[in-house]
Amino acid sequence: MKGIFALSGLALLAACTITEPPIDYSNLNQSDKTASCQDLEIEYTANTDKATELADRKATAGQANELIERNMSVKELAERKGCKTLLWPDQPEKVF
Repeated sequence: MKGIFALSGLALLAACTITEPPIDYSNLNQSDKTASCQDLEIEYTANTDKATELADRKATAGQANELIERNMSVKELAERKGCKTLLWPDQPEKVF
C-alpha cells in the first residue's frame, strides 16, 4: 500500500515539473553557446547602437531589423545563462 502512495506521489511530482522551452539556436552562432555574460552584453550593446543608426536610414532598415532579431536571441540566451540583463540598453523599434 505504501508503494502505491509513493508511486502516485512521484507521478504527481513529475507531472508538475516545469520544463523550459528549448533555446532557439537558429539565430545564434556556434560561439554563443560558450560566450560569457560580458561577451553577450558587449555584442548586444554594439548591435543596438548599430541598429539605431541603421534604422534612421530607410535603405538599411532591413539590416537594422536583422540586428534587432539577433539581439532578441542573444538576450534570451543571456537570461537562460543567468546573466543580468536589466540594465542592457533598449532596442529601437523594428522598421517595416
